[in-house]
Amino acid sequence: MSDAETPVPAAETTEAAPKSAPPVRVLPSQEEIADWYDGADCESIDNLFNNLVVMRFDILVTQIRKQELLPQHWQILESVEVDEDVFDRLPEIGALRVRYKNQELARLRTEAVRIAWRELRGKRPNLWTVPDLLAAMRRIIDKKIEVDFHDLLSAVRDIWANMTIPFGREQREILWAVVSFVRTKTKK
Repeated sequence: MSDAETPVPAAETTEAAPKSAPPVRVLPSQEEIADWYDGADCESIDNLFNNLVVMRFDILVTQIRKQELLPQHWQILESVEVDEDVFDRLPEIGALRVRYKNQELARLRTEAVRIAWRELRGKRPNLWTVPDLLAAMRRIIDKKIEVDFHDLLSAVRDIWANMTIPFGREQREILWAVVSFVRTKTKK
């Protein structure tokens, strides 16, 4: 073979084959999120949290807290309207009225709970935790709302005492510890 006929090897490619890109995640739009909030089905919500590493999730939660999107106990929740008629129909309030044979005592204690319930923007009293109760008390004190804290604390204690699940007993014990602690820190 002559030099002209000798095959010249093709230049080797130095470029690697392109990597396949990860599948594109379809993220929900703000309108889809608003529709989802109103009850529509939006499967792309899953893509916001699916396959997140814990560190990224923690960063998101920290950013959410910095934006104060999650209300802290001392923040007032202005945007939530409370339907006053709901309070009197709550089973735990009915149970309090039955528990207190004295109608005047029942009225005083349920009114104290009503004030705290308003400050917690309608959260059911049987779902309160001690931090919720303390948050309501802080708001009451901050707004200088007249309330008998004995009636409030006693009524909430009795709501938790009426519960058959351990949550009620746990909250009563925590309340007891908190009241005892406050007493040790309070001078005459």
